[in-house]
Amino acid sequence: MKRRKTLRYLVPAIGLLALAVTQPLRAGIEEGDSAASTSTDLSSAGGDKEMKEASKEMKEQKEISKEEAFRPKEGLYAGLYGGAGYMDTNNYNSNFSSGLLGRGNLGGNWQWVGGVKVGYQWKGWELGDNLAGKGWYLMPAAEFDGFYIGNSQSGSGFTGFATGPMTIAAASTNTGMQLNMGIMTINGLLKLVTPWKLVPYIGMGVGGYYLSASNISQSVAGHGIVNGASTTDGGFVFTPIAGAEYYFTRELSLFVEFKFLYMNNPVLNYGTSLGNESMHFGNMLNYIGVLGAKYVFW
Repeated sequence: MKRRKTLRYLVPAIGLLALAVTQPLRAGIEEGDSAASTSTDLSSAGGDKEMKEASKEMKEQKEISKEEAFRPKEGLYAGLYGGAGYMDTNNYNSNFSSGLLGRGNLGGNWQWVGGVKVGYQWKGWELGDNLAGKGWYLMPAAEFDGFYIGNSQSGSGFTGFATGPMTIAAASTNTGMQLNMGIMTINGLLKLVTPWKLVPYIGMGVGGYYLSASNISQSVAGHGIVNGASTTDGGFVFTPIAGAEYYFTRELSLFVEFKFLYMNNPVLNYGTSLGNESMHFGNMLNYIGVLGAKYVFW
């Protein structure tokens, strides 16, 4: 009986003891789990923050490098240039009011060239694929180009009259003159901007010319028929263009340019002792190279 009474009190006591021992352990485990969870959350939040900061940094660096990539200024520009050219040999045919005929050639001479250009260049387009972000662009431009060409011409031929359908009695003829020409064209250009500030370009120009021939002298069989005459003419021109610019700044550049100038059939009319002469040239071909400077204003 006594033993049963003792057991009755002993069992609850053991239960209380077990509860007292396990409760702190459970609290510690739960606290550990909570701390671990908090730590994981903090770590995750920190990682996300770091990733965002890294992404922002990379974006800023990309923007900076894009800004630093060279690109010529868009806007209105003006340029001055000078150089030299070569006028190819040009055949001529002459008709006199007296019925005489003449034929010969002029040209094959060097000439001086000087001019001015005013135009506008647009921002253009960045090249894609493997060149994207590396400073490669296509830039279009349109410009007015006005220049002067001056040279002295001399040549030889013959002057005579027809003695039959296929025959002519003629004497040797020597001709000389000073040619001064003003050329005006509207040019379209396409430029390739490179990361090295070097900008090659190609283009085409169309327009007109004004030609002044002065100090015209001519002799037939050693006898002068004209001395000091002058006349003018005008006509159509077109010119393929190729060149390259080097930019010292986004606004200032030095350029070299080559033109092949086609002038359509000048005609010179003047009086001689043998009657009024009309000298018809073939197409004048000029090969021109110039060096100049250009500035983009706004």
